[in-house]
Amino acid sequence: PANAQKHLKLMEASLAADLERISQIDSREQRQQLKRDELLPKYLEYVQRYRESGLNYANPVLVYVLVWLFDTAQFEQGLELATFAIEQGQALPARFNRNIQTFVADEVIEWAEAEYKAGRSPEPYVSNLLPLVDGEWQLFERIPARYHKVLGILAMDEKEWAKAIAHFERATALYAEIGVNTRLEGARKALRKQQAEGAPE
Repeated sequence: PANAQKHLKLMEASLAADLERISQIDSREQRQQLKRDELLPKYLEYVQRYRESGLNYANPVLVYVLVWLFDTAQFEQGLELATFAIEQGQALPARFNRNIQTFVADEVIEWAEAEYKAGRSPEPYVSNLLPLVDGEWQLFERIPARYHKVLGILAMDEKEWAKAIAHFERATALYAEIGVNTRLEGARKALRKQQAEGAPE
């Protein structure tokens, strides 16, 4: 409808001005703050109305809101919007050079690896995304392998050796250079020891 297109043009003009504002800020933290505190509240209402309209057309405003939700680690809302955008066949701007599935999977695993390094648990997001990343979505194999690697390391921390082994074996099957061989050996050794100790005399 003409009205919807007119509204989209207005929103696109506003978006272009805001993208310019973002590009002027050097600090990643300040960029995130601007997106989280000002821009997302500004555009989410429009995106919600678009979703309720039942219309389907290339919508860069929706796509940038999706990107900003992941930039600011709002994964539940981000994933819900990503599912909708994928169903509609929306595309990321050319500069991203990848599809929405790859973007989402990359963003979450980058965040998860950083969280783990910082001593925080990245769960439940890694487990929740695994059926999509290693199953439903067609991705470069290194991406799902990274998910299995993180989940294997988390399982080792909990001394869940069999679970760790399963994740590391799947990671290696997906992408041989994922770099879990030492951990996999360690988990196998620990499991054998546990089984030996648990065996009846």
